Amino acid sequence: MTRLRENISANILSNVWSTALALLLTPLYVKFLGVEGYGLIGFYLSWIAIIGILDTGISAAAMRQIAWLSARSGEESGIPPLLRSLEVVYWGVLLLAGLATLVGAWFFGAEWFNAKDLSASVVKEALLLMGVSLIAQIPSGLYVSGLMGLQHQVIASALLAFFGTMRGIGALLLVWLVAPDIRLFFAWQIIVSLLQTGTVRWYLWGKIRPTGSSPSFSLAALSSVRAFAGGMIVITVLSVVMTQADKLILSKLISLRMFGFYVLAWTVASGLSRVGTPLIQAFSPRFTELVSRGEENLLIAQHRLASQLMCALIFPATALISLLARPILAAWTGSIELAMGSSPILTILTVGVAISVCSFPALSVLYARHQLRPVILVNVGLLLFWLPLLLTAVRHYGAVGAAYAWLIYAVVVYCAYQMLEQRNAHYPGFFARIGRDFLTPATISLLVALIATASLKDVNGRVRFAAVLALWLVVSWAAALLTVRELRTMLAGSVKWQMRPSH
Repeated sequence: MTRLRENISANILSNVWSTALALLLTPLYVKFLGVEGYGLIGFYLSWIAIIGILDTGISAAAMRQIAWLSARSGEESGIPPLLRSLEVVYWGVLLLAGLATLVGAWFFGAEWFNAKDLSASVVKEALLLMGVSLIAQIPSGLYVSGLMGLQHQVIASALLAFFGTMRGIGALLLVWLVAPDIRLFFAWQIIVSLLQTGTVRWYLWGKIRPTGSSPSFSLAALSSVRAFAGGMIVITVLSVVMTQADKLILSKLISLRMFGFYVLAWTVASGLSRVGTPLIQAFSPRFTELVSRGEENLLIAQHRLASQLMCALIFPATALISLLARPILAAWTGSIELAMGSSPILTILTVGVAISVCSFPALSVLYARHQLRPVILVNVGLLLFWLPLLLTAVRHYGAVGAAYAWLIYAVVVYCAYQMLEQRNAHYPGFFARIGRDFLTPATISLLVALIATASLKDVNGRVRFAAVLALWLVVSWAAALLTVRELRTMLAGSVKWQMRPSH
């Protein structure tokens, strides 16, 4: 449990720092590069997710198998050939995908966007730089997953935080001090991404490299993860289609300026996943370890703890952002126009992202159990229903329609994964558990947010508003976290120990 607590703390701190940095830098990027330039950055982030299909499938397989082997005595020697084999396949497919991306950018990049402030040649060159940056950045996911599978998550989080800071602040300095050119932004991404991938790879191999000869490519090692990696790639393809289709469709059907508003709202809403992702990254190797050892009761207990913590961490920020979307955006960006354009979208997206993130614990347990088939069926069913819904919503309601479609997707996904894991584990009191783990922290967070909304009406000044909002967020987090039974028990035990009479 000590290592689990350290991993959770390191992952959360790293991602909170990354989120805070992104929120700090985003209005400055908009200021120097304009809304259209920031829209290209949002397009780049969508392509990271799309090309990252390969990363998610192979990296998830690497993390699960490395965690599995490291938990079983005498099987650690299988880790080096596994990593070497995954490397060869990973880099080969990634280079082909990257080449296809560059070819597409060269022939179709200038005509894709409805840009007014950026010339066609600048857009094309920016897209070409995007393609190179993708090839440089995405492979680091494999090596980070390897470190997490070994449960060296503290160093993995530190490296990600360091290079993320270098990437964000360096790009800002370039567009501020050199030239407000989106091409400089992407050129800097290439440099930092190469450094990040090389450093994380070096560190991982330093942890697992055998003392004898260098490990070689092994078909047997690949065979051990083939089914899981293949299933994960299928799941990721389906998930990325649904989670990125809104950006791709909107980028074509609406103006680049309106798309910039949507990306701005998505930047804030997706910050919730930066809080939830590190928590589940810490629990996932633990889930795999418990499945490997057949400790079903402990797995159920850990799943419940992860679910409670996830909801208690996510809902306070969700409630505050949803109710205060416009003043938060105005205080953050300093622009009433941006706040008015993005706030209706942000309110809806925030709730959708929160519900989606709360499905992570159940999904992670399904992965640990190697139960990929039902997850694939859920996503195929959603794809057939959701894409027509998204297209209809965008054509009739624009960016707001896309946000509502995303909310519907999140609700269906959450309910489906909860029911799938219930079928496996047969949790007692299923609906009572959902009420305790999901509805209770959501209700408490909403009540605190309503009080905060009333108290913030008469607060003037951006700094003062941010300070009072941060105070209410801390209060809401404290209230929601106290709904987690394990934390209450821990605190009660600590108080009793402190009050114990000394002899």
